[in-house]
Amino acid sequence: MIKKVTALLLFLSTLWTALHLLCRDKRRAGKPAIVAHRGAAGLAPENTLAAIRIGLAHHAPYIEIDVQRSADGVLVVMHDQTVDRTSNGRGPVRELPWAELRWLDAGSYFSPRFAGETIPTLADALLLLQDKPATLVIEIKDPHFYPAISQQVLALLAEYQAQERVVVISFDRTELETFHGLAPGIPIGLAVPKPWPIPPIAPAQTVGVFWPGVLLDPTFVRRMHRRGYTVWVWTVNSPALMRLLAWLGVDGLTTDHPERASRL
Repeated sequence: MIKKVTALLLFLSTLWTALHLLCRDKRRAGKPAIVAHRGAAGLAPENTLAAIRIGLAHHAPYIEIDVQRSADGVLVVMHDQTVDRTSNGRGPVRELPWAELRWLDAGSYFSPRFAGETIPTLADALLLLQDKPATLVIEIKDPHFYPAISQQVLALLAEYQAQERVVVISFDRTELETFHGLAPGIPIGLAVPKPWPIPPIAPAQTVGVFWPGVLLDPTFVRRMHRRGYTVWVWTVNSPALMRLLAWLGVDGLTTDHPERASRL
């Protein structure tokens, strides 16, 4: 029985390797763009201006942040639905006014060195990147909680003349369709937890997938490239895994550690 299981595993691993070699998109392999996750979440408190500055210092061409809305309508940079994990506050972001959110300590949980770091607004992030050679990747979080958030994001992009320096992404395909309908010239990206099925989105856009999906499905990268999409993977912090995914032809590596990716 053990020999049969071993033989089966050997066969499957050989088949898996052969499929990757056969399906690998050699034309796109080698130099994926670095997407600094939540600013640089491995080096500074996530989704803060300090994290964005560190991501920029490591020359990441893309800086990714998450955006939600306060109780009184301010677009704020925060990943979780609540402020509990990454600040000294308590409660859902959508139920707290900006007058309360703005004074929370969003740095001490990471390190005493960042004590007093605050929760930024989307406007703060846009202002910081205004003269920087980087593209801001804005993930719209949980849009079902925030009616008309796409319109609000777009209005702020217009105010800061940032339409050509952003990519807007979301796990919510409907919200992306809404945003694309309002601003078809701004790139969008659909985030997906697994490589199948991938619903159609606007042509020549980005699909971001949890990195194991690329390993499990040897056809994924090539299939997406044939459909005109670029492929980003998240969240990759191992240099060895970065090299493998780059070899497999992904177009973007989302990482908490842009310093590791920049050394590859």
